Amino acid sequence: MECTFCPGNQATCHLSKLVSGKSIDVHVCEKCIPQLSQKDLVDFDVWASVSKLAASKGKEDPAAAVENEIKEISAKTLLIPSPTPAASNRCPSCGFTSEDVRKTGRLGCGECYSVFATLLQDVLNDCQKGTRHAGKVPKAMRKLRKKRLQDDLDSAVGKEQFEEAARIRDELGKIGEEG
Repeated sequence: MECTFCPGNQATCHLSKLVSGKSIDVHVCEKCIPQLSQKDLVDFDVWASVSKLAASKGKEDPAAAVENEIKEISAKTLLIPSPTPAASNRCPSCGFTSEDVRKTGRLGCGECYSVFATLLQDVLNDCQKGTRHAGKVPKAMRKLRKKRLQDDLDSAVGKEQFEEAARIRDELGKIGEEG
């Protein structure tokens, strides 16, 4: 493959990105790779670096070209809705925006969880089976919960609240099955 930025040079690094079903392929030669590097890899955004490299070489940003094409198509066919004002929320505490959350994959503060709840819901649904924890509970916590439920059961039986006692008994049975 030929380098996207230096025609005639052989590419050794190949990057792909899927945007709304369209593939963006960028091929980078050994001369251009150092221009992509960044010392702080924690917040490293390779596509931002590709954009900077394209600008420095006087080339069009490959990702922006595809995104612009998609915007034009969606404007004509109305298949892809334009972003709503809610999609660009700003946290009143820390000033983080939904775009900041998307770029960094992090939240700015505790209040961001409620401000970006809908955005986080989509992300969590994509990366795991849902937003409700259904995993195992640590053994120490199971013992504490079992003791608390046993005390609640004894109290309910003592107060002759048999429906509540039956519910607690069923919960205790579930804990027994897990452990």
